[in-house]
Amino acid sequence: MHLRPFLVMTALATAALLSGCLIPEHFSAKIDIQPDASLDYSYEGTAIDPMAMLKMQRQGILSDKEQQSLAAEAQKLRQNPDVKKAVYMGKARYQLEMEGRRKAGEPLKLLDMLSVQSSHDGVMTIAVQPVKRKEKADLAQMGVLINGSLRVNVPEGAEVISHNANNAPASGSGSYTWRIGEVGVRPEIKLRFNP
Repeated sequence: MHLRPFLVMTALATAALLSGCLIPEHFSAKIDIQPDASLDYSYEGTAIDPMAMLKMQRQGILSDKEQQSLAAEAQKLRQNPDVKKAVYMGKARYQLEMEGRRKAGEPLKLLDMLSVQSSHDGVMTIAVQPVKRKEKADLAQMGVLINGSLRVNVPEGAEVISHNANNAPASGSGSYTWRIGEVGVRPEIKLRFNP
């Protein structure tokens, strides 16, 4: 094993461990924004445990005890009312289904990937963390390819300040969609709700 990718993956996995996160892999996420600035969201797809992936990279296999621990984590995830399904599939991967609702102004952080924040001046920002070239290469070396999509449905009456969607409606309201996994792309949309 080359030392540099190992060190980078160790740093990435350590950061993920400290934040207690899973890394989304193949997924579809959707946010339906309501006219009152509340939102409904859903996520369906796979996610990986980066520390377990790192162990698999170093050892070639996870022990039965490690596999059982990862399966127990799926059980813990299911205690969150927004988690509808969390199944440990083996090889450090989980199948997840999540959905929930947030009141106007209430933040959302989904798998340390997607966030929704509202400022005091009424601007809502929905953003996805960008995938860096080095991280993507290191994950690919471990057999992890991030491939996802995000759809944000914007209601009539909301002002779209800016966006970088791959596909957008001709008017301000409607569905904005992004492909997630491309290097350096940071999907983002900023909205303002007028009283």
